[in-house]
Amino acid sequence: MIFGYANYRTFLVHIRANFPLTTFRDWKGGNGILLRHDVDFDLAAAHRLALLEHEHHVPATFFIRTASPTYNPMSLVNRSRLVEMSAMGFEIGLHFDPSIYGEVSEDALQRRVHQESSILESILERSVDSISLHNPSVHNRYVLFSGYRNAYDPGLFTPEMYISDSRMVFLHNIYQFVERARSSHVQVLLHPLHFTPQASTYPEIVCDLVTEMVSQVDSEFSVNSTYSEQMRGRVLLSRLLERTTADECPVEDRHPIESPQSGDHHGGGI
Repeated sequence: MIFGYANYRTFLVHIRANFPLTTFRDWKGGNGILLRHDVDFDLAAAHRLALLEHEHHVPATFFIRTASPTYNPMSLVNRSRLVEMSAMGFEIGLHFDPSIYGEVSEDALQRRVHQESSILESILERSVDSISLHNPSVHNRYVLFSGYRNAYDPGLFTPEMYISDSRMVFLHNIYQFVERARSSHVQVLLHPLHFTPQASTYPEIVCDLVTEMVSQVDSEFSVNSTYSEQMRGRVLLSRLLERTTADECPVEDRHPIESPQSGDHHGGGI
């Protein structure tokens, strides 16, 4: 497995030494590896992965969600991350989720793609040229959009030329799979959230993500004097942990909060 940073470094050294590497934007149709990162939940993890890849001179395309439920690409810190990643030579593409717009026409989706791309373009001050779809196997919509290179274009996406770490599982040995790049192009999809210093499991990964999100909320609220007084110097995370175990809020009595669109939500993992 390559999810620990040390093992991932070994993988980067291997592919850099043995195969042509390219972004989706720069691919000219030849053999080699198109390294793809769908940034579903954690842009900070994507930035950390970009630093590793830049160190080893490995190009990649990072596909960013403008409608992610867990990060905002327009925030100050995330804008800085995206600008830095672009300046390092990485391609920033759009990770587009058609399901959030409901049952609309492909023309309507094309307009939404332009709108979401323009958000990233305003940050990067350069065009967005490539798209990947979010969970297309779940909503069963493999839409192609004019004017963009699509990771799910039939010329790029077949079982023979595609491997993914979905669910932190590879269907093939990844080292054996990338050997195909000697005579063909292959697409390697790796989700940044999966990569950590010590190859963590999902419970550890998600707890770390939630902890970081809570810390961000606490930091934003810290300028509020009433908030600071009521917190009595404790961070928000500590208070949440207290309420989770408090008698007045037992874990078994709590129910997930349903959003107004919860009935239309489709499950599925990265």
